[in-house]
Amino acid sequence: MGRKILYGELAGYYDRIYQFKDYRRESQEILRLARRYLKRRPRSLLDVGCGTGHHLEEFAPHVRVAGVDESPEMLRVARTRLGRKVPLTQGDMRRFSLRTHFDVLTCLFSAIGYLRTPHDRDRALSNFYRHLVPGGVALVEGWVLPSRWRGTSLSLDTYEDPDIRLARVASAWREGEDSVVEFQYLIGERGQRIRHFAEVHRQPLVPAEEMLGSFRRAGFRAKVLLGGRYRDRGLYVGVRPPLGEERDYRSDFRGRSGSGGSPRVSKVRCP
Repeated sequence: MGRKILYGELAGYYDRIYQFKDYRRESQEILRLARRYLKRRPRSLLDVGCGTGHHLEEFAPHVRVAGVDESPEMLRVARTRLGRKVPLTQGDMRRFSLRTHFDVLTCLFSAIGYLRTPHDRDRALSNFYRHLVPGGVALVEGWVLPSRWRGTSLSLDTYEDPDIRLARVASAWREGEDSVVEFQYLIGERGQRIRHFAEVHRQPLVPAEEMLGSFRRAGFRAKVLLGGRYRDRGLYVGVRPPLGEERDYRSDFRGRSGSGGSPRVSKVRCP
C-alpha cells in the first residue's frame, strides 16, 4: 500500500496531530453497533489498522482486544500505550493471518481507503471474513464517498506544549476518481532545528455500491450506515452468516445475463 511519513517517521507525533479526535465517543458508538448486529455482547475484537492503539485503549475495558497494523513505528507507539497484554501484529490487511477468530473486527478512520483496486479490497474483506466467528461482525469506516467530496479544501492543524510546536497544512483536491491530499509538516522541538516533512496521500473515491460489492463477494451480509459522523464516509457493516446459513454472494454481481449487476445500497441512519 505504500509507506507514508505520517505512519512512519512521524508516528510519534500522530496523536498530537489528531488531538481533536474523540476516540472514546467513537469507540462507544462502535461497541453499541457491534452488540446490535452481533445480537449479544461481544467477547473479542480485532482492530485492523490499529495505528497507535487509541481505539484499542478505549475498547479494552469492555472486550478482549488485539490489533494489526502495517507500520512497525505505529505499533511501537501502541505497545507503549497498551502494555504487553494486548496482542499486536504487524501485517498487511490483505494478508495477515492470525490463529484466533473474533466476534468483532473493526477497521476505522478510513484505513481501508489506501487500498487502490477492487481486487485489493476484495482480498482484504475476504481476510476480514476469515478472522470472524460465524455470526461475527465487521465494522469498516470507508473513505469519502464520491458524492460527498466537496471540491478543494485547505486546512491548518497545530499543536503545542512546553517543548514542541507542530503545524500541519493540508490541501485537498480531486483528480478523476481519486482524492489527493498534500500535507506539509513543520515540527519544532526545544534545543533542535525545525524540521520539515511533506507527503501526498492519493486515495480512490469508492461508491458505496462498489464497497458493498467487496463485502458481499467475501460472503458478508452487508449494509452501509450513512448518518452522524459517518455521513460523508459511510460505516460499512458486514455480518458473517451463522453456521448453516453461509452462501456464495458472487452470483449477485454477475447479473442475470452474466454481465454486470450492482448491489443495493442500504442507507441506515447511524445513532
